[in-house]
Amino acid sequence: MISGFTATTEAMQGLFKDILGIRGVKGIMVFTRDGKLAFKYFIDPYSFDPEQKDWWGLYVYTLDGIREAELVFEHDRLYIRRAKEGYLFVLASNEAPTPMIRLNCEILMSGDGDGGNQKGLSRFLKDKKRLG
Repeated sequence: MISGFTATTEAMQGLFKDILGIRGVKGIMVFTRDGKLAFKYFIDPYSFDPEQKDWWGLYVYTLDGIREAELVFEHDRLYIRRAKEGYLFVLASNEAPTPMIRLNCEILMSGDGDGGNQKGLSRFLKDKKRLG
């Protein structure tokens, strides 16, 4: 896990629990606008290690201007959703219901349900800045 995030891992899993609970979802990554990995959680943590890839910053840079994207591969798909603060990546199998993933991402991005001032991923990234 990224240093400084061990105390917030449980809270972040709670924030993303609806997305992670969708059948076929394998994991979530959150990147800042400058391509830094801010959070990751995988159902099977040994299947993929994004921290070992040094090209994420360039990849996130190329996403500038998109609202959402879906990359479909032979066995898996990568759903990418832009937020004001960064990008949410959802890794799922091809059998995962894409409309449910989209709906839950939209709910997450639209704001929080407890009436707080922070909306979308800014709730998480604000905590990241405070801890970092």
